[in-house]
Amino acid sequence: MKTIKKVAFGNDHAAAEVRNTVKEYLISIGYEIEDFGYEGNGNCDYPDYAVKVADAVLHGKAEKGVLICGTGIGMCIAANKVKGIIAAPCWDEDTAVLAAQHNRADILCLGSRKATVSELCRRIKIWLETSFEARHEKRIIKIKEIEKAQCKA
Repeated sequence: MKTIKKVAFGNDHAAAEVRNTVKEYLISIGYEIEDFGYEGNGNCDYPDYAVKVADAVLHGKAEKGVLICGTGIGMCIAANKVKGIIAAPCWDEDTAVLAAQHNRADILCLGSRKATVSELCRRIKIWLETSFEARHEKRIIKIKEIEKAQCKA
């Protein structure tokens, strides 16, 4: 199992209230954070933050990424537009495990309006500590082949 040390983190305005608590938790359990999150007041556009985190993971500035918006859906859609990235939505502890085990997700996308801060932190920890099961590699290869074919079209 590869030890993950650095996590790229991003959030939009919907997660501004939870961002510091989640970041502090991750630091407290031994992760270094590359912060790309929104910390202002008012609204912002989640794709701007999703692409920053996805680029950081893609280019090796972090091993994994965590994105938090209102539901996790918008961030997930935007991050998955970055070629080479697999972002997964996370609704509960089971999807946190499966995103790592079955999907080898590079980025976990969560919803601040759909979970408590402690639930968000627990899901992230579970995902970061769960290993990919190699028996699912053929599916990941197929996903990458779809991506390559679409880029050629």
